[in-house]
Amino acid sequence: METFGAFIGIVCELFYARTDLLMELSKIAEESVRGSFFLVIGTAASTVIGAVASILVARLLGPSGYGQYSLAFVLPSLFVSFADFGLGAALTRYSASLRSQGRNLRLASMMGSAVFFNVVVSSIAFLLMFEFAGPLAATVLQRQNMKELVAVASIAIVFQGLVNISSSAFVGLDRMDQSALTTVVPDSVRVVFSPVLILVGFGVVGAVAGELSGWILAGLLGLWLLLVHKRTLRKADSTRETESGLGQDLQMMMNYGMALYLADLLATVLDQYQNIVLAFFTSNTEIGNFSVAANFGALVGIVSVPVMTALFPAFSKLDPQTRKKELQEMFQRSVKYTSLLILPTAIFIAALSRDLVQVVYGTNYSQAPTYLTLYAGIFLFATLGSYVISSFLSGIGRTREAAKIVIVQLAVFLPIAPVMAWLWRVPGVIAGLLLSVLISTCFGLWLAIHKYGMRVNLKDSLAALVTALASAVPILPLAWYSALPSLTNVLVCATIYLVAYLTLAPVLKAVKRTDIQTLELVFGQVRILRSAARMILAYEERVLVALERGRSEAA
Repeated sequence: METFGAFIGIVCELFYARTDLLMELSKIAEESVRGSFFLVIGTAASTVIGAVASILVARLLGPSGYGQYSLAFVLPSLFVSFADFGLGAALTRYSASLRSQGRNLRLASMMGSAVFFNVVVSSIAFLLMFEFAGPLAATVLQRQNMKELVAVASIAIVFQGLVNISSSAFVGLDRMDQSALTTVVPDSVRVVFSPVLILVGFGVVGAVAGELSGWILAGLLGLWLLLVHKRTLRKADSTRETESGLGQDLQMMMNYGMALYLADLLATVLDQYQNIVLAFFTSNTEIGNFSVAANFGALVGIVSVPVMTALFPAFSKLDPQTRKKELQEMFQRSVKYTSLLILPTAIFIAALSRDLVQVVYGTNYSQAPTYLTLYAGIFLFATLGSYVISSFLSGIGRTREAAKIVIVQLAVFLPIAPVMAWLWRVPGVIAGLLLSVLISTCFGLWLAIHKYGMRVNLKDSLAALVTALASAVPILPLAWYSALPSLTNVLVCATIYLVAYLTLAPVLKAVKRTDIQTLELVFGQVRILRSAARMILAYEERVLVALERGRSEAA
C-alpha cells in the first residue's frame, strides 16, 4: 500500500507534464491522494488497535503462551494463500481498468465469479486442514499438543479469503475507505474478545477464538459490501456487453493474476517458513519474543502497507508504451517519498527498542529488543525501492517479473534459514531474512532500470538515509544510558528525533523546495491533514530560507 509518497509522485509530474496530459494526471493524483489517505488512516487504526490487542494478549499469555498463539495461525495463513489463485490482484487491476472503460456489467460478473470460486476453494482448504490438524501440528510445527489450536484456527481460512477478495476489489474501485474498514474490523473485534476469553479461563484457545471472531465479522461485512457494489455496477453499465460466464471470468483473471498468485504464495510461504524454522530450532519463549519484535515492525506498516496497496492501481492507469515519461517520474518520486517516510520510523524504532518493548510488553520479553533492532534493518531497503518495485511491475501488467523477485528471495532464504537458525537461533533467521531481502530488492531494481527504463535517484535515497541516521545521534545517549522511566524516555526521544529530522532534512538536501511545493499541493487536498502538514512544511521552508541566506552572506 503506497502512502502519500506514491501519489505525490504523480502530482510531481504535473510540474513536468505537457498541457494535454495535465487534466488526466491531475485526476489520477486526486483519486490517489484520497485513496491513500483512507488507506493510511485504516492501516494506522488497524495497527494501533491490533497493537493494543497484541499487548493485552501477550501480557496475559506470557512469552511461552504467546509463542503458541503465534504458531496457531501459521498453517491457516498458508492455506489462505493457496486458495487465492491470483483473483485478488486481478480484481484490483480489472476493477480499475474495466470501470474506467465503462464496462461495469463485465466487472460485476467478474466480482461474482471471484467470490464464488474463492468461497468454494477456501471451504475445501478449511475441511482439509481441519481433518488433518493433528498430523500437521506434529510434523510442520513440531507441536503435537497444538492439534486443537490448529483445528480452531483453520476456520479463519474461509473468512480471511473473503476479506482479501473484497478488500482487493475495493482498492480497484477507488473505495479505499471500505478497504480500510475491512482492515480495521478484525483487530477491533480481537481487542475485545481475545482478552475477555483469556481472562475467563480459555487461555491460548480463547485468544485464537477472539481473532477468529474478527475475521468472521470482517468477511461477512466485505461480502455484503461487495454484493452492493455488484448491483450498483449492473445498473450503471453504459455498454451493451453481455454478462460473461464463470469460466470466461476465471480464465481472464487467472491469466493476469496467476504469476502474482505465485509471487504472493511464495511470499506467504517465505513469511511462514521462518516461523516453521523457528519452531524446529527454538523454544516457544523465543518465538514469543520474536513475535513481539515483528509486531513493532507493523508500526512501519502504517506507512508501507498503504503505499504498496495504493500504488498498484495508480501505476495501472498509465500505459508503459505511451506514458513512459510519466511512469519514470512517478517511479522515481515514489521511491524518494517512501524513503522519507519509512526510514525515520524504522530507525527510531531500532534505536528505542529497549524502552519501546518495556513500555508496551513489559520486562518479561527480554530478548525482543535485540530482535527488534535487527529486524528493523529490513525497512532500510526502501532506499532501493523495495516498497515500489513490485507495485510498479504488477501495475503495468508484468506480473511474471514481480514473481521472479519473490522467487529470488525464496531461493536465498530457503537454504540459509535452517543453517542460520541452527547456528544463531532467532538472530540467525533475521540475518538470513535481511540477506534475502537485499538480494531480491537489488534484482528487482535491476529489472526496473534495465528492462523497463525506470530511474532511481540514489543521491536522494542516500540523503534520506543519512538524514534519518543523523537524526538518531542526539537520542542515542538517552536510548542507551538514560535512567528516566521508559515511557518518559520514549516521549523525550521522539520529540528530539522529530525536531532533528525536520531540521536536517533540508540541510542534508533530503527535502528541496520543489518537494515542499509538491507536498503542499498533495496535502492541501486532504482536509484533516492540511493544518498539520502546513505547519511542518512551513518549518521546512524556513530552514531552507535560512540556509539560502547563510550561503548568500558567506558569498
